[in-house]
Order: sequence, then structure tokens, then C-alpha cells
Amino acid sequence: MNALDTLALVLAATPAPSPSPTVTAATGGSPGFLGFVFTFGLAAVAVLLFLSLTRHLRVVDRRAKQLEADEAAEAAARERGADGTSEPDDATDGTR
Repeated sequence: MNALDTLALVLAATPAPSPSPTVTAATGGSPGFLGFVFTFGLAAVAVLLFLSLTRHLRVVDRRAKQLEADEAAEAAARERGADGTSEPDDATDGTR
């Protein structure tokens, strides 16, 4: 037997189960109202979870930007000096 004969035997085999002239009623084809309620609830919870995640990510982003701005302001203050001027104090006569 070669591969072509095997293929012909497989294709010519009688289907199991064999077709019958009567149609039987399908049972369990629909999840029903309870399935709908469960799926709707699951989708609603997922939407609320996504909205919460978005809100928390915005807060984290806002805090990161504020921290970056604060660090830049501190660096600029250190660069200017303690008294807020960009030049050192040259008053040596004691008038200050």
C-alpha cells in the first residue's frame, strides 16, 4: 500500500456518526440569561479596572513631572548660590 491508496481509503470511509434523516434538538446551545449577566458583569468590571489604571498612571506621571521640576529648581538654586544672586558678594567694606 502506498500513500495514495491510504489517502483514498481515508477519504472513502463512512463518516461516523452516519447522517440520519431526523434532526435532533440541540441542547445547551445558549448560555441563557445567567451567562449574559455574568459576561456583562465581567465586561463592566474590566472597564472600571481600565479606568482606575488610567487614573493611577496619570497620578504617577504627574508626580514624576513634579519631582523632576522640583529637582531642577533645587539645582538652579544651588547654582545661583545661597543668597539668590548669580554673582558672589564682593562687598568687603562691611556695609552689608
